Amino acid sequence: MRLFQLAYGCRLFGELVGDDTASDAFRAVTGGHPDLSNPEHAKALLVWLNKWGCRQFAIEHHPTAARELGDWGSQWLPRLPKQGASLSKLRPRQLEITADAYADARERVASRRVLKDGRPSIVTVGGTGAAKILHALRPKVLPPWDDPIRAALRLDGSRESYLAYLVDVQEIVRGIEAEAAALGITNVPKALGRPRSSLPKMIDEYYWITLTRGHVPPSRPPSGWS
Repeated sequence: MRLFQLAYGCRLFGELVGDDTASDAFRAVTGGHPDLSNPEHAKALLVWLNKWGCRQFAIEHHPTAARELGDWGSQWLPRLPKQGASLSKLRPRQLEITADAYADARERVASRRVLKDGRPSIVTVGGTGAAKILHALRPKVLPPWDDPIRAALRLDGSRESYLAYLVDVQEIVRGIEAEAAALGITNVPKALGRPRSSLPKMIDEYYWITLTRGHVPPSRPPSGWS
């Protein structure tokens, strides 16, 4: 992925989706420092997940999911990368720990339902939900993903595939940062018109445009690009 391709994807994403007001609301509740042992913070995360399309978190079962998130957070939040960390600088062991946190979150209870034959069934957080939770908690560091992105990249949602995705996005971030530095760009999100995003989120935006929505990115920079 080149910088001009990222610029294309993020510009189109901004036109189609606009600003992320759901994340603004989540940050307003948590002050940018979410603590899932705080019921208000856990509830705000569940509302954010619903707004981000995670229907497995049924509203009537939010109390159950909030307890699961609180238990998960007590174990993993202290071990996640710091809020001000950079994905490009995370060490392999930090990525491994994040993948472990993802694997645990993936199997947590999101809600319960009754099947047609009357049997109770547990609905788990799943791969998309787990990655979005990690992104919500560390938006400047960890990228989200969705089912079409995983399918296009031939990732199955397992711990190993999430770790592979983190490694791939890390390498893309490093490449974009190097290309931007060569052009004298110090703030890529601002330069590309996405000042409220982060590079990992912008890569998700690019993938959402090109993989989820099927838009074809340019293969060469536009005239005048330097």
